[in-house]
Amino acid sequence: MSHCKTVEIFYALVPLKPWRGFLIRSHIEKCPRCLAGLASREAVGSLLVKETEVKIGRSLWTGVESALAADSGGERTKDRAVRLPVMRRWGWAVATAFLVVLITGFLLLKNFRPEGTASTAALPARFALDYVRIGGQPADAVVYHPQGSDMIIVWAGTNN
Repeated sequence: MSHCKTVEIFYALVPLKPWRGFLIRSHIEKCPRCLAGLASREAVGSLLVKETEVKIGRSLWTGVESALAADSGGERTKDRAVRLPVMRRWGWAVATAFLVVLITGFLLLKNFRPEGTASTAALPARFALDYVRIGGQPADAVVYHPQGSDMIIVWAGTNN
């Protein structure tokens, strides 16, 4: 693919004015192949209408003025205020869809319990020791069960 084709693709893909201006200044104005594809000044000039060629009479401007006066400006302004631009409407639609997905996901996952928590439900609700002996002698025991944990700590000691 030639360098000119690459520039044309980048020009078409990125519709930013500064980017397009950069491409025009850096390549298109300097490349003889690209310049040959452009219209000449004479060809472009023939497409334009010069002020001296058109005879605009006073009746044209009075007609425009009366048409503007007849059309109430309030109705046009009201229509424009009510009608949102397309991009703005799409922005609201995307934001609403995202919010609906977020709330639905939160509600669905709120009561979700992974299977790892099922093993904690199988444990007995209470741990009890009937007696503790150390070296054949009775001993005192302290049972510690941290909250939210499956671990149980038993500390045993003798009175001697």
